[in-house]
Amino acid sequence: MHKSSFANTFTFKIEPDEQGGATKTVTINRHNIAEPPDPGEKKKKAVSAHLLIGFDTEYQTIRDRENEYTVEPGAKNDLLSYQFSIKLFDKNNPGAHPEAEGIIIPEADNRLSTEEFIGFAIGSLIEKYPEIIVPTSIYLLGHFIRADLPAFSDFNEKARRTMSNIRGTFVTLKNAIPISFSVGEGEIAEFKVSIRDTILFSPGNAKSLAVIGDMLEFKKIQLGATPEEDKDIKQNMGKFRAERWPEFREYAIRDAQVCVRYAEKLITQSDGLFKSFKMPTTLTSFGTKLVLDGWKTANQDALGILGREKVKEKKFSQKLGYFITTTSTPYMEEVFYEEAFITETYHGGRNEQFLFGVADIGQWRDHDLSSAYTTAMSLIGLPDWRNLSNINSLDDIQPTDLTYVSVDFAFPEHVRFPTLPVRTSGGIIFPRKGHSKCAAPEVFLAMQLGAKLRFRRGVKVPFDSETQVFTDFIRTSIQNRSKYPNGSFDNLFWKEVGNSTYGKTAQGLRAKRVYNLNADDMESLPESKITQPYFASFITSYTRAVLGEILNSFSEAVQVFSVTTDGFLSNADDVEVERATSGPLFLSFAKALKELNPKKEPLEVKHAVHRPIGWRTRGSATLVPGVGDNGIVLQKGGIKTDVFNNTAEENSEIVRLFLNRKPDDKIRYKTGIGLKDMMRNDTDFVYRSVTKRLSMEFDWKRIPVGEKEVHFEFEGQRYSHLTFDTGPIETVAGFDHLRDAWEKYNKTEHHNLKTLSDFRDFDTFQITQKIPGDKASLYIRKKDGDLQRLKRDLCRAFQHQQAGFDMVRSKNKVTQGSFRDAMHDAGIPCKITDIENAKRKEFHPYQTPDTERVRQALETLKNDYFPELDIGLLLPEGAMDKIQKSPDPLAA
Repeated sequence: MHKSSFANTFTFKIEPDEQGGATKTVTINRHNIAEPPDPGEKKKKAVSAHLLIGFDTEYQTIRDRENEYTVEPGAKNDLLSYQFSIKLFDKNNPGAHPEAEGIIIPEADNRLSTEEFIGFAIGSLIEKYPEIIVPTSIYLLGHFIRADLPAFSDFNEKARRTMSNIRGTFVTLKNAIPISFSVGEGEIAEFKVSIRDTILFSPGNAKSLAVIGDMLEFKKIQLGATPEEDKDIKQNMGKFRAERWPEFREYAIRDAQVCVRYAEKLITQSDGLFKSFKMPTTLTSFGTKLVLDGWKTANQDALGILGREKVKEKKFSQKLGYFITTTSTPYMEEVFYEEAFITETYHGGRNEQFLFGVADIGQWRDHDLSSAYTTAMSLIGLPDWRNLSNINSLDDIQPTDLTYVSVDFAFPEHVRFPTLPVRTSGGIIFPRKGHSKCAAPEVFLAMQLGAKLRFRRGVKVPFDSETQVFTDFIRTSIQNRSKYPNGSFDNLFWKEVGNSTYGKTAQGLRAKRVYNLNADDMESLPESKITQPYFASFITSYTRAVLGEILNSFSEAVQVFSVTTDGFLSNADDVEVERATSGPLFLSFAKALKELNPKKEPLEVKHAVHRPIGWRTRGSATLVPGVGDNGIVLQKGGIKTDVFNNTAEENSEIVRLFLNRKPDDKIRYKTGIGLKDMMRNDTDFVYRSVTKRLSMEFDWKRIPVGEKEVHFEFEGQRYSHLTFDTGPIETVAGFDHLRDAWEKYNKTEHHNLKTLSDFRDFDTFQITQKIPGDKASLYIRKKDGDLQRLKRDLCRAFQHQQAGFDMVRSKNKVTQGSFRDAMHDAGIPCKITDIENAKRKEFHPYQTPDTERVRQALETLKNDYFPELDIGLLLPEGAMDKIQKSPDPLAA
């Protein structure tokens, strides 16, 4: 492989040596290149034609890296091929889009530069169409292009100067990459190359190139006859190239072709919507621009809607030596003063696991609120920011108000799912009591549920409900989507444009750090053009409130397995669902959705399974699947499996991990290194093996209730596993206590929660953490620690005649043997030596854990043997008063 001595002529190998090693030479001629724009023209002409170059590489990954923190500098994959699909996409000549494709086989350790690859692609198109005139605007396209761009020898240097990091991949933003070819004596042909990654335009459920190919009706090629064979081939592409070259070539080029066809669609959409024959950087940018253009078309002030204003300011420029006028768009004064408070009322989706372990066999359905966030957006009326005011009470709050409050709250005991969010270091929780900063929908719901609320402060924004600022945009997205078949490009395009725009209202509100290629440093993710904390807070609050109303409308007979963002998994039948969806919040949601899309049902069933298992927030899988493609519920909870696994394989693997886990289990999986490591170490996108401790235990956001062991079968084997339902955690302090206790419990050795014994041991441990005293809890055993401590304290009290034993022993002669026998009868293992050794230590009151079996043992001793025994001196202070009023949160 070499570049010829002429900068416009390129010769490369186009088949491997075992297939003959043929080469191909192509040339870029001056007469084939469009005239550059006249630099003297004041107004630049709009670009009406681009070269679209789909780009992909095939490579064999190098050996796994064992250390997850260290990246070997300069690590490179075994590069097998570069492939391209190139097309002239001319707006003014829609009937003719010349295209060509090709493949380059690199020599070992000799990689192409960007210019060489693009020059060969352009030359191949010219070779096929000798009279073609090619434009100088180029889009270099790939799907997850982060894995392919490092194959260029000059990648790192170009990335530092010209590329940006968007969602962990490479793109160019304002400035394209300049490349040039010498096409004659003293003549240079200059091109501008823009990098685009089609993964940034992929709908949420269609991130793979295979799904995009299906969407375009241009299928990605499957290599094997079965999924297993396909996986094996992809893991051994070097062997596949050597043994099945024609199939390798076709498969490799197809990926590049899919990228080109997808780019055509996106540029056509951009031109049709915005009269801009360009490819944006992301799919969400379509939505943002549509919103802003819609406001402009309706003669609405975009800055005014967002609570901003234009401010001009004169500043002296040291560089220029004179004053310049700058323009900024800060929040209006009234909006700015409350911005920090409103941002505190913004929380994400509600995500909780309500059942730990194995659910009962039955019909478990995953219901989702249809278009939840977009429907909530449609309710936002035109704000009157100038009349924003502070309120003095919770009177007359309505669920669609732009009102934001700080309240203390306490929900009644019968409320199964409290609905006011509280932010903690462990994420959002929904305790029974506490303090919350939130928006009107959840305050309205809390009052409907009978919560006691103490108002602290509040802000209200008046609005014009007749002028809903997002409705036209959302309705347009829905109407356009409904014109096309499900799964088609246009259908999924409009679905994603509508659904993703909510996120732009919240962008930059919570600190998120991203890697800046040019500065080689981390920086905060900036706000979007439509970031607005008041809107983001209302949208998320309304969605959580609608879900909360449904959950609390179910009868006690319904088990809710989990809730995730805009949906929930439960065993509720149609009668229960109908009753639960008759509340005012859901009815307002259904009405708003019907106005947007009359054909859409407000609550949809996404999955139906027969037996789920769960362990923590966003951690669940399916033990007994349902029927069809939607018969598996799977949320991996941060666990990664083989990248080539399909959903069924992933589900089975994760179920096995959960059922067979041991305290010190570790999982090992392959993961691609991060963009920052790639840049700093000048590496390819290499995989390394990461080993980490398996974490599949409960997250303590709720309190276990009714713990038991369940017996069942999976893959022909019998299992039993700890299972419990949950109730609300009482307070943030209770949550912090349990999380802290669990951390301490696992500090010196790790533990699972797989049996009742496992659960009771931790229950005892967490109770001991509440016992007052400097070091009292440090000496509690983790196995049967409650009974061991009870034995110790009873023996000391007996020997020193404390806790009522002075009266016991003054009335009757109690020998060490009879005391031992009484202890045994109460379920407390005890030896004579335990009683004798107790003489050496003083008795200290209030040091025995208040667990169920401790109380039962004490009651047996008091009722059957020692009526004068003072139980209150053994249990923590106040425990006797609380036993009936407030049972221990982890007690059975």
